[in-house]
Amino acid sequence: MQTKPLLSYPKHPEFEELLNSCGSMTRQLEDLGHKLSVTLLAECSENNNFRRYTTLNLNNTPVVVACSQTLIKNQFFYNLLKNASTTPIGKFLFSNNQVRRLENMKIELVNQKHFQQHKIIINNIILHKYRLDQTFWQRTSIFRHSKNEQFELIEILLPELELFFGK
Repeated sequence: MQTKPLLSYPKHPEFEELLNSCGSMTRQLEDLGHKLSVTLLAECSENNNFRRYTTLNLNNTPVVVACSQTLIKNQFFYNLLKNASTTPIGKFLFSNNQVRRLENMKIELVNQKHFQQHKIIINNIILHKYRLDQTFWQRTSIFRHSKNEQFELIEILLPELELFFGK
């Protein structure tokens, strides 16, 4: 039986804005006035797909888990991900005027069952830290560079964001 508490999310207008904004989450987290860093969890190639898993951290506390993925044949996005290291991907996406986020960003509440295809996230972040019935806000966005290239970004907001709002 899990004894970890269920964690809630901030009930602040700034959190709602962060969750619903089509702008750069990197920029919004930087604007909170805390030290932003990126931890590279893993990179992997599978079925002609390249994935990069990271956490965005404020003052060394993980607040977002992200999975960036593209087809290896998408040279612009593949090279971007392969060379990003610990630089927030938003720094590249929002500084290039040839890249745009499609308007249908999906925002949903998900639980751990939703992460089965991303076992790295489950094993390194979610499973060991949260209750099985913990829900998470997730944003899924598609970015396009040209008609032939696109890139998916999944951002899972962690309840620890509460520590950085309303103070």
